[in-house]
Amino acid sequence: MLVEEFMKREVITIGREDSVHVALGKTKEHRIRHLPVVEGERLVGIVSDRDLRDVSPSNLLQAQDIDILKSTKVKDIMKCPVLTAHPLDGIEEVARVMYEYKIGCLPVVKSGKLVGIVTETDILRILVELVGTLEPGTTLEIQVPDRPGALAEVTLAIKKHGVNLCSVLMKNGYVPNTRLITAKLQTKNVSAVIEDIEQ
Repeated sequence: MLVEEFMKREVITIGREDSVHVALGKTKEHRIRHLPVVEGERLVGIVSDRDLRDVSPSNLLQAQDIDILKSTKVKDIMKCPVLTAHPLDGIEEVARVMYEYKIGCLPVVKSGKLVGIVTETDILRILVELVGTLEPGTTLEIQVPDRPGALAEVTLAIKKHGVNLCSVLMKNGYVPNTRLITAKLQTKNVSAVIEDIEQ
């Protein structure tokens, strides 16, 4: 699945010369945690809700605190350079970058222009869809030898019972030289399927 298929295209942004007070207002109004900083359509930085909280004097703002927020510019607290994604990147690459760098979003840039944003919530939503969590049925974990054709044998055993697959994922098994198949089957009655797979 490509980024362009699930990214948010309407991105709330902020200018580098805008105040922290304005940025805080945008995050609260739109209930968002990240504000890309732009000059025209070009991405120049990013501000997170954590950056804004760090510069905010307190939760109970006094008049002088508001003055500080109004006088502090976004350019003074924004992070740059910014890690970005491309619309043709795969979801697995975006998820890897966000996990590796412990970040909550990736602005999406094409030909130097900001065209979208991907957040950790978007990644979780796609993951829920990919593993078939929203589909009724049963999830099986099947450990198979790490060799060509092992997955095909499992799917043939499932097909024999006329059962649809909602999703299939694979990763390294719990023991060496094995793979773990996680299969979501569109049925609750799996005992006969399991028996065939074990055979």
